[in-house]
Amino acid sequence: MYAVLRRPFSIAREEWVWLAPLVLMVAGIYGVSELVARWNEASTASLVIDYMDKALRAIPLVVSLGLLYHLIRALLSGEAAPLSSMVLSARAQLQDTSLLVSRVVPLALMPVLFAAMGMLKMQIPQIMPFYLDDTFAALDKALFLGRQPWELTHALFGSADATLVIDRLYTLWVFGLSVAIGYFALIAPRAERARFFLNFTAIWIVLGVLGAYIGSSAGPCFLAPMASASAPEFAGLMERLASIDATLKAGGGMGLGALHWQTMLWTAHETDTIGFSMGISAMPSLHNAIAFLYVLLAFRIGRTAGTIAALFALTTFIGSIHLGWHYAVDGLVAFAGVYAVWWGVERYLRAV
Repeated sequence: MYAVLRRPFSIAREEWVWLAPLVLMVAGIYGVSELVARWNEASTASLVIDYMDKALRAIPLVVSLGLLYHLIRALLSGEAAPLSSMVLSARAQLQDTSLLVSRVVPLALMPVLFAAMGMLKMQIPQIMPFYLDDTFAALDKALFLGRQPWELTHALFGSADATLVIDRLYTLWVFGLSVAIGYFALIAPRAERARFFLNFTAIWIVLGVLGAYIGSSAGPCFLAPMASASAPEFAGLMERLASIDATLKAGGGMGLGALHWQTMLWTAHETDTIGFSMGISAMPSLHNAIAFLYVLLAFRIGRTAGTIAALFALTTFIGSIHLGWHYAVDGLVAFAGVYAVWWGVERYLRAV
């Protein structure tokens, strides 16, 4: 390994000025999650192992995408030997210890972050029982002039086919996490890598923990089993989704992934199950938050990339309402929160 690196181990200042706060944030939230977990006779460490296992399975895909990127660059630049150019590019980056560390450390930290976030999310009902669903439902109704926003989305995209597309695009968000993390860790320039991981981590902590506990709520899809006063206003939504799901399955399809996951999450909630990707929280919407982060980052690449990201973010916002996961205000608060985090990170990066 040392022969590949060819130089003593060191980290350039331009790397540690963002790696240090990144490590501190992840270590801090992990420590908090472990304390909370132990208080409830659980452990975040077991979740870390689970998330690490999932991350290791994604490594071949992430590395392949990185190599493919360098190969495409070599082809587009007219290199006589694109494969050799790809290998030389990868080798040069392996020889830079500072650059190597700045790419490996974030990749290693993400499973720890997700495990800590997952544990803290699962503990919300025990520490801060859901209490704001009716308030958020009322806010949505006021914003949409006496109607719930799902009535608008289903008036526009209420067919089984349209709902299926929205459902699949909403699920694509999960795959997008792996792609984004891999791209910014292995391919993006140093400044963009620092910008992404600092924003990404801060958003999960500030919005995903602080915001979720302050705005403790379950979401429209869980109002009926919670016997919420607002449940009747969303009964039509859940009936429509159930009908669409049945229609899709009757035609030999897989049905709506949203209903499958909603059932799994509520079952885990009722049985106090600790596990991968479990936990219920509506406000603020992390789906919308991360999608909006992609928009801010993509416009730094170019107008075309930014427009594509904006369309994805819009689809995610519509899907979060259309599928019963979120109130509209969950997304709106998420957008504002992301912009505030972005502003803070920009000030920090300019200062250092």
